[in-house]
Amino acid sequence: MAMSTTLKTDFGEFRGKNGSGVVQYLGIKYASLKDRLAVPEIVESYGEETVDATEYGPRCIAMDACQFEQDMLIQQRLDIPKGPQMSGLDSLNLNITVPDIKIEKPLPVMVWIHGGGYMIGSNHWPQYDPSRLVIAAADQNLPVIVININYRLGAPGNLTSEELRKAGYPGNNSLRDQKCAFQWIKSHIGAFGGDPNNVTAFGESAGSISVLTQLYSKEPLFNRAICMSGTPIMLKPLPPPVAEMAYGMMLKELGLENATVEERIQRLLNIEPEELVAATSLNIPLLPYLDGDMIPSAASFEKLAGSSDQLDFPVPGLKWCQDLMIGDCQHDGQVFLFMGLAPRKAGIAAAFCASLTKNISHPGAAEAVLAAYHITPETSDDTAMGAILSFVNDIAYYAPAVAYARVWPGKTFYYQFNEPNPWEGPAKGLANHVLDAAFLFQNYNKKLSPEARKVAFSMAKDFVQFANEMAPWNEFNDAKGNARTYGPSASSITGMAENFAWGSGRNDAVFKLKEKGKVDLDELSLAWDKFLAGQ
Repeated sequence: MAMSTTLKTDFGEFRGKNGSGVVQYLGIKYASLKDRLAVPEIVESYGEETVDATEYGPRCIAMDACQFEQDMLIQQRLDIPKGPQMSGLDSLNLNITVPDIKIEKPLPVMVWIHGGGYMIGSNHWPQYDPSRLVIAAADQNLPVIVININYRLGAPGNLTSEELRKAGYPGNNSLRDQKCAFQWIKSHIGAFGGDPNNVTAFGESAGSISVLTQLYSKEPLFNRAICMSGTPIMLKPLPPPVAEMAYGMMLKELGLENATVEERIQRLLNIEPEELVAATSLNIPLLPYLDGDMIPSAASFEKLAGSSDQLDFPVPGLKWCQDLMIGDCQHDGQVFLFMGLAPRKAGIAAAFCASLTKNISHPGAAEAVLAAYHITPETSDDTAMGAILSFVNDIAYYAPAVAYARVWPGKTFYYQFNEPNPWEGPAKGLANHVLDAAFLFQNYNKKLSPEARKVAFSMAKDFVQFANEMAPWNEFNDAKGNARTYGPSASSITGMAENFAWGSGRNDAVFKLKEKGKVDLDELSLAWDKFLAGQ
């Protein structure tokens, strides 16, 4: 049974819990909301009563997909605690995990932004409990504090329209919440033993995209960034007309097409969370949108080409965020099976060929891409699906990660996660999306072979070294690569050494086609988005 512990600060008193090797303060509310669509307001003080921080706080309004992610992506289940209740007003909370050691100087802080396509996720999911990561860091004399944050998802997170904005709801709440959490951390983490001037933001998938998107902030939010399998090129912000279309789709699902503006807004603010989740079809694009504020401009391969001081779009964070670690998984593309590809398997080769030919204007580009990935209209369904997943891995994950590594002005470290999934399921034997994060947090170690456990531990050690302002391996170099590879553990050459061949375990086809002038990467990326949308 965990013992409770009380921390007195000048902004409140917090009762946390002592675990084995860590102290956790759970469910601390970092922002308040006037209503579920409102802009977050940072909590500065907690009053006279002791804050009970021994239990997880309410979760954001979203489908509870913890078991789905464990079963379908990670393919191995941990005990899933009974999830906290959803709340539209009290879900903006964070968990602070501190090593149970004598803290002699302020510790580096790592802030985890979970993934889930801005639709699912929560700071209570056991696969991302940072306790074991924090213990491993302290054992290496590299102690860190890790914080897991909640941020609004789905409709409360990113629903927007002209009528909502006129009513005082600017949208992009997912990003506003995250920014508010970083502001809270800068103001308050010192009382928990953390260094507010040594903060590393780290995230996976939509969390990684969020880390890079927060670089648009003029206000410095963190000192280092770790981006795992996701960039704003992969999941692009919505143009306002598309966001408007998504709003119309949501109104239709709720039967509000003919209601007045006031009736619509009141319904969105007061509908029961479960009913709102049930009405939120996964076909409705509820992503951050180009608002000219949180996202002033969309990233692209073209904009990221050249040097960082010559970018034609403003990214203030390239100056205030010092260092970048960025990477991808060898088979990240597998996740698209769950994003609409699996039901389209029959005849997918012909459909992909037709879509690419229609949506790429560059002369001969579609043919060159199809030839490079050995896809013809007659290719069998199984072979074509594998080739298409390889293609999307390159254009959506690998190439964008390299583009960000190339443009980064500070210290840059690039990694590739190649360790195969050891568990039964469609991704067995593949280094699939989310697996790197599952390894990093050390929560599956008892279910891994000793060799795979070494990969997980090596990854954790590198990440906390980075957070401790140390170079975990040689810096990225465009000519040499200097990519750190994690796994495969079964290889006679372990993946733990530095200076692996550039592009190890990756298909360089899109880069070669670009170098030969046969394709435009931005057009290719947009063509993929159109195919995914069924066009």
